[in-house]
Amino acid sequence: MTRLQLFEFTDQPWYPQAFRRIQTDYLQFVTTRGAGHQNLIPLFEKALQKSGTMAIVDLCSGGTGPWVRLCEQLQQAGLGVKVTLTDKFPSPESIQKWSSAPQEGIEYLASSVDAMCVPAHLKGMRTMFEGFHHFKPEQARLILQDASEKGVAIGIFEASLKPPQGPLIFLLSPLMTLLGYLFATPFIQPRTWSRFLWTYLLPIVPLATCWDGLVSFLRVYSEKEFWELVEPLHREGYTWEIGQASTGTPLFVFTYLLGYPV
Repeated sequence: MTRLQLFEFTDQPWYPQAFRRIQTDYLQFVTTRGAGHQNLIPLFEKALQKSGTMAIVDLCSGGTGPWVRLCEQLQQAGLGVKVTLTDKFPSPESIQKWSSAPQEGIEYLASSVDAMCVPAHLKGMRTMFEGFHHFKPEQARLILQDASEKGVAIGIFEASLKPPQGPLIFLLSPLMTLLGYLFATPFIQPRTWSRFLWTYLLPIVPLATCWDGLVSFLRVYSEKEFWELVEPLHREGYTWEIGQASTGTPLFVFTYLLGYPV
């Protein structure tokens, strides 16, 4: 299916910060409980080794994404990484929900960082989880071009629907999202009146998340589209690797793009 460039609520600067926080908290809660990110560790090991760094700069981090668990898994695999989380609309307080042990090795910058203009002082392998589809092809190519020209590793990871169940999961995803909010919200920290108001009494945020979820599936870059993005970027001393990795479920698969110096 051809990728469609549609809008998501969290892309809009006018989207209320309170709604954005509730939505990113929910997505972080769900993502952290997934087990499939450990399947990406061999890719990290390769890219970190090739680029000679143990520092990671995560872009479009939202509510921390998978990093609280993934950082611990990388350290258990012998990769003592230091992770800096960044976002255009940062939520540094989200890391405070975790105890000091899972926070070890993770820093969330309070200042806004645009993935298309990464500050020079942020050194390390760049990563992006579930954020790359927000960028139009010309913007996405600039993100990849900047990494390759500066000789830094970059890893793009996007969960996409796995055939043959993909169309059915796409149709059921709004219901799955609404049920997810219904059951998960009481366990999401911090428990605030606004979270319960905009989830149960006036379910604006769950409905916005339903829309964003459907649109995300339609905006995700395929392997073929990844190759089209990097085709003009081939340069000596830098290589691109594109493929798929297991998410640990039969419903979704990680489509990844890995770039690193050789």
